[in-house]
Amino acid sequence: ISLGYFLTAIGGLLGVRILTAYLTPSQYGELAFGITMGGFFYSVLIGPLSNGITRFLPIAKEKKEIRFYLFNVYQIILKSSNLIILLSLIVVILIIFSGNLKWISFALLSIAFGFIYSFNNLLLGLQIATRKRLKVSLNQGLITFARFFTAFLFIQLFGASGKIALFGQFIGLIIVFLIQFNLFIPDLRRYISKEENKIRKVNWQKNIILFSRPLIIIGLLNWLRFAVEKWGILFFTNYDDALGYYAIIYQFGYYPISLLVNLLINYLRPIYFEKAGDNKERLLSTYLLGVKIFIAFILISIFFIYFIFINKDMIFSFILDEDYQSISYLIGLMMMSSLLNESTSFVSLLIQTKKETKPLLKPNAFSYLLGILSTVLGAYLYGLYGVVIASLLNSSIKFIYFSLICKYHYKKLTIKKH
Repeated sequence: ISLGYFLTAIGGLLGVRILTAYLTPSQYGELAFGITMGGFFYSVLIGPLSNGITRFLPIAKEKKEIRFYLFNVYQIILKSSNLIILLSLIVVILIIFSGNLKWISFALLSIAFGFIYSFNNLLLGLQIATRKRLKVSLNQGLITFARFFTAFLFIQLFGASGKIALFGQFIGLIIVFLIQFNLFIPDLRRYISKEENKIRKVNWQKNIILFSRPLIIIGLLNWLRFAVEKWGILFFTNYDDALGYYAIIYQFGYYPISLLVNLLINYLRPIYFEKAGDNKERLLSTYLLGVKIFIAFILISIFFIYFIFINKDMIFSFILDEDYQSISYLIGLMMMSSLLNESTSFVSLLIQTKKETKPLLKPNAFSYLLGILSTVLGAYLYGLYGVVIASLLNSSIKFIYFSLICKYHYKKLTIKKH
């Protein structure tokens, strides 16, 4: 797992460094905007469903119903694909009726990118759930390197623009998807061949959808929050480069911490789920372990961010193109925002071990709606700087909220034990 995320981090930082050498801040902003539009499908649909799929897989293994479970997963994927196609057609029709025909090619490209990105990550989720660690590591690194390498190649062949870079990343993801799919098929066949055909009593499809439904609402609000940050910069700043600058602040400030949290979450998720199972005693011990990991991660990360912040001039002079170094002072603030916001995933994971997601809906909805309002206000009053400060403020409130939730659920479990 660590190898995969290390390759992802190195590939991401190296790729951004290369692309920013060829794309102006305005062009890089166009690329970031297209990726945000395309990321809608993963954030709102495929990502939440992947959480549901990975949560119930250990239980299906205990009940020896892997064959039927995977068939239900296939049905969910098929329905999700049809829904994505329908939503894409609606978007295209709306653009045509609005008269902005020049946006059709960009919208279609963003949708195609989001579609293939979503299913690459879904395959990764299935491999994580089946504990195929080596394949996950290789595919994670391959996704990042393929995206940036093909984007760079297309820029060299067809010229520098955000649209060309996005098309290159799309082609790179298609190649990785074909590789991932062919690597996953033998594992799938092995699971199916181990079990006899018999009538199943558990409706896994229903369980997955019920588990994922609150996460879909959370995913929508989360995507809106990130999208509003970019839209707010576009509407309330008076220079074209602002979105490109924000993309760099996010890439080097928010993204590394987010990547590290996802590394730990993907490592811990199957362990927590398998350790907790359906047993209340095991659930309490899993929760206690999770709280300790949550606290330790926060303390270690604060020290790391402090080190980066006091040495920011030296560090970012190496990894940022000189056109982007003027905004390096905001990267430390964004790193702290990322830590406070993303570390709440440890609490969310613990609550999911109880086979519950509804308790996550209210706090996430509150923090995301607050984030949308504060982002719009920050962009209107202070432009790029205001968006970063709004992100930090909202993340601080969310962190406090989730810390109190974690304490509440832990006390609830201890009371039930006694």
